[in-house]
Amino acid sequence: MHLEMQGLEALLQNLTNLPLEEADENKALNAAAKVVKEAVIEEAPQDKRNSSSKSSIKNNIKATRAKDGEAKIHTGGAYHAHIIEGGRSAGRKYALKNGKRQLVTWGPIAPNPFFTRGFESSKGRAVDVMSDEIRKALNL
Repeated sequence: MHLEMQGLEALLQNLTNLPLEEADENKALNAAAKVVKEAVIEEAPQDKRNSSSKSSIKNNIKATRAKDGEAKIHTGGAYHAHIIEGGRSAGRKYALKNGKRQLVTWGPIAPNPFFTRGFESSKGRAVDVMSDEIRKALNL
């Protein structure tokens, strides 16, 4: 049997056609998720004020174990990561503070698509790692 894979979409499509055990498939997906997670951590912005903070983006990028043919990489407890990834426009709003209405304003934030850059830069390596794991499982 000859196994050749070109891209991520082709690899995922070929996974469904291979005589592969679910445990082996999950192992390959977990290995690829680890590669992508490391690349996203590398691209994530560093918190200049407190790099050891529990809410720091770099400290909160997590990969969930593969389940049902899917492994996810997410930002965990870094609740503000989506604002950094996509940016934010300026705005203002009235809010109650000490029983008084006060105007609260905020400035714009330029997008910093660190998650996208990490995924795009690691996609090829992730496919290679996944292919290697599948070859090992199939004894190719």
